Amino acid sequence: MNRSQDDLKARFDTLLFGLVCVLGCISVALLYSISSAPQQAEYWKKQILWYGIGLGAMVGVTILPRRFWYQASYFLYGILILPLAFVSASAKGAERWFALGGFHFQPSEFAKLGVLLALARLFSDRRVGLNDLKPLVAPFVMFFVPFILILKQPNLSTALSVAMVFTTMLFWSGFTILDLLILASPLISVGLSFEFTWWAVYNILAWFVLFQRWRMSRLSGKVAVVFGLSILMAGLVSQIAWNQVLKPHQRSRILTFLDPTRDPAGAGYQVLQSQVAIGSGGLTGKGFGQGSQSNLQFLPEEHTDFIFAVLSEQFGFVGCVVVLGLLLAFLIRCLQMCFDESDRFRNLVIVGAVTIFSFHTIVNVAMTLGLMPVTGLPLPFLSYGGSFVITCMILVGFLLHMRLGDDR
Repeated sequence: MNRSQDDLKARFDTLLFGLVCVLGCISVALLYSISSAPQQAEYWKKQILWYGIGLGAMVGVTILPRRFWYQASYFLYGILILPLAFVSASAKGAERWFALGGFHFQPSEFAKLGVLLALARLFSDRRVGLNDLKPLVAPFVMFFVPFILILKQPNLSTALSVAMVFTTMLFWSGFTILDLLILASPLISVGLSFEFTWWAVYNILAWFVLFQRWRMSRLSGKVAVVFGLSILMAGLVSQIAWNQVLKPHQRSRILTFLDPTRDPAGAGYQVLQSQVAIGSGGLTGKGFGQGSQSNLQFLPEEHTDFIFAVLSEQFGFVGCVVVLGLLLAFLIRCLQMCFDESDRFRNLVIVGAVTIFSFHTIVNVAMTLGLMPVTGLPLPFLSYGGSFVITCMILVGFLLHMRLGDDR
């Protein structure tokens, strides 16, 4: 018994868990620093509670044997995406919450766990590529159902994080970068369709690439034609929808979403105030608890989506570099576990978890800097939120569990 405990302790990733603990402490400290406002006074206390629950969930994940997660993955997928059909509590026009016993949960966060496990099991048993689309039907359906349910809330950012998990697992299961670009080509065509010259050039290049792939026997003729026509039709349909289906105020909302400076007093207010907070922090910041943008309530959603702006205002460029360095060290430590080909399910779970953390980090930081539209994606381990914090800790549990390297 003692030998088993010593062996488990030796294989426990102290560095990985230590980085999570440090980031969690920074989160609580930042939330405490903005607690002068009455409506934010309890956030740091609740964050400790969420981390406590998350820690218990993390331990529970590591206790169960890996074969349990493999065998129960499809069942958990169904259980975790089912609440997406019953979300009821409204938050700023979005139906994203599920009320249970006086508590509100965001089922889309937990649905990511179900999608991660189910896709990891599915892809662990098959190699995929564009030349044969049949093995992609089941994974695509498994991804598409929760994607549409989450998008319907609407919750574009979380839906995109699910899409990124699906894309990364495709790559890890045999897709090349070019295959992924071909798969995404209809969406690229939609994005370029608003500038006819670029869209026309892209269509010519896309058809040329598809033709070359067919000549090299890397794509069947049927698949090449299907993607070629989908690229063409996607651009045409998007233009028709933009000019004839969408009303002027709907087009204006989309343009403001892409460029918040079009409406600085409305939809663009958040990101502009975030930029002010980040810029005012300078090199070393204004000091702990001294952020005027956050303390005077100029920065909306500072405890969740814009916690990075709070960090920057109080601790400046130096503080941001330190925290981003900690997040980068965490991700690198996770990636070091991804190169054991003996257990594909293990690899895919790790890859999916790293994808979720990476996507959240990149999009959140870019959003607060004004480099991307505001999508409401929280920053891992730092942003306030019960569902998100617990989900992050469960993912850490999977990472630590897979790190042990056996089938306990």
